[in-house]
Amino acid sequence: MKRYTLILLAAGMLAACGSSRKAVVTDPTPAPTMASEVSPAPSTSLPAPQGPVERTLAQRLDSLLLTQDSLLAVSQLGLHIVNLTTGEVVYARGAQQRLRPASSEKVVTAIAALDQLGPNYQFSTRLLATAPVSGTTLQGDLYVKGAMDPLLSVADVRALAAQLKALGIRTVTGHLVADASLKDNDEYGWGWCWDDDNPKLTPLLIGGKPGLSAALLTALKNVGVTVQKGIIVGTAPAAARELTAFRRPLTAVLQPMLKESDNLCAEAVFYQLRPAPEQSGRVVAKKHASRNRIAPVINDLITRAYNPQALSTQTGDIVGGSTMVADGSGLSLYNYQSPETFTRLLTYALGQRDSIFAPLLEALPIAGMDGTLKKRMIDTPAAANVRAKTGSVSAVSTLVGYTTQRSTGHLFAFAIMNQGVTRMAEGRDFQDRVCILLSE
Repeated sequence: MKRYTLILLAAGMLAACGSSRKAVVTDPTPAPTMASEVSPAPSTSLPAPQGPVERTLAQRLDSLLLTQDSLLAVSQLGLHIVNLTTGEVVYARGAQQRLRPASSEKVVTAIAALDQLGPNYQFSTRLLATAPVSGTTLQGDLYVKGAMDPLLSVADVRALAAQLKALGIRTVTGHLVADASLKDNDEYGWGWCWDDDNPKLTPLLIGGKPGLSAALLTALKNVGVTVQKGIIVGTAPAAARELTAFRRPLTAVLQPMLKESDNLCAEAVFYQLRPAPEQSGRVVAKKHASRNRIAPVINDLITRAYNPQALSTQTGDIVGGSTMVADGSGLSLYNYQSPETFTRLLTYALGQRDSIFAPLLEALPIAGMDGTLKKRMIDTPAAANVRAKTGSVSAVSTLVGYTTQRSTGHLFAFAIMNQGVTRMAEGRDFQDRVCILLSE
């Protein structure tokens, strides 16, 4: 009964969030009918038998695919749809194939961040020191430790400088030390195309570009704080104390990351993920973030999402190897995910309603209303209903997310991955048709 209640709450959130904005739909969503007893999710790895709703959907999806011969004859499709209300797999085609996710990879990054860090996590751009303060003078270096905050602005840095002045400090006798130790020194992601307009990846961001330390030095000067020895690059000692900080919640970064598919926001979130510190004798060594150290964190999440108690597979196998994590944004050509991996993660997210599902749902684009889905599925049952992440790079178009079936109130998770499409509009049109069918 607890599981069914969770599904009802999730479906209600989809309907409630969508109803807060004006949209045209064909029918209002009826309230799901509560049953006195509800069968639990399948407890084995064998496929669950399909009920009447699933048989009808499967037949209609079969019919839809038959109309797509011109597209599917020359391209590849990975499709996986799960009824989260019943726990049954509704449809699978190429569900375990390794496919390029493009920007749908941001869903993986978001779920991983919410899972490990939690929705209350904050990007903290910090001013630190080890030296004492004597009167109005900091007798040594001032460290600025970058958090890779992709939304940090000049106004934010001015506020940070004003906060330091408010502590009574007017002079720094040492350097302003720029600490970029959060991550490795790679400016670009692994497998990024050389001819793309890619963001530079540094913890010392301002306005989405490198330059935090210079901007801070200017801001300090403008509020009357003098740094006597200028800027150098270094790392704050572990014993350094925090003087002040500018903090931004993770959820504020997830909004542009998912709704507008902001690549820098996705990479910034990716590099917040940290593996457990390594034990070296009695000393715990904390190392900077890198793709090689973050990928195992995400792979661990995917392994947990493949728990056989959570969802049955079409083959009866627990397949967690259909994945390669190259970056956080999906820009890399080396990213690979399977459609089933996406639906597994979406199922896992639903099970963590407050910490993952609710903030994820809030940040996903809404069909016909905002973000990258604003102009899609307008005036259909999917409008104000489908919440999903788009993905597109050359020859790749994907859509991954949730929708509620209006006729039953059932909640669905889906992953639609088109590969080898020469016209993006064809892939998007197919995805829209699938979503409209699921939403009716």
